[in-house]
Amino acid sequence: MRYKLVPALPSDRDWLEALRRAVYQDLFVATWGGWDEARHQRHFAECIELGEINIVELNGERVGIIQIFDRADAIDIGEIQIEPDRQNRGIGTRVLLDIISAARVTKKPVRLSVALKNDNAFRLYTRLGFRQVGRSETHNLMEVTP
Repeated sequence: MRYKLVPALPSDRDWLEALRRAVYQDLFVATWGGWDEARHQRHFAECIELGEINIVELNGERVGIIQIFDRADAIDIGEIQIEPDRQNRGIGTRVLLDIISAARVTKKPVRLSVALKNDNAFRLYTRLGFRQVGRSETHNLMEVTP
């Protein structure tokens, strides 16, 4: 599978918001009991503010995003979102495995968090070698070490 990471631009904002809405709608309902537009907009704005968003392109088509923070002590994944109709095809797995492989060269752990109600993602991250290192009110904190 050949994918390309393309830095997101301000002109991508509408697409990024629609992707986030599609990816997280069921999880929002499971976590908070219903859709909360204000919470969605706040979380989206926070994600945009943090930056470092790369669009995942497969065969020239946008299929998702990954937000990567290369810090001095670790690689932090802020977000990984794959379009719902493209999930379960190995795209997210491939992107994460490549990040883990690159992090091993620099001897940095890779960290991410996953919503407590997102069982499918939790199982995927566990299969990829992540282990739970903490927990917040809404998320499991996970890490894979080099």
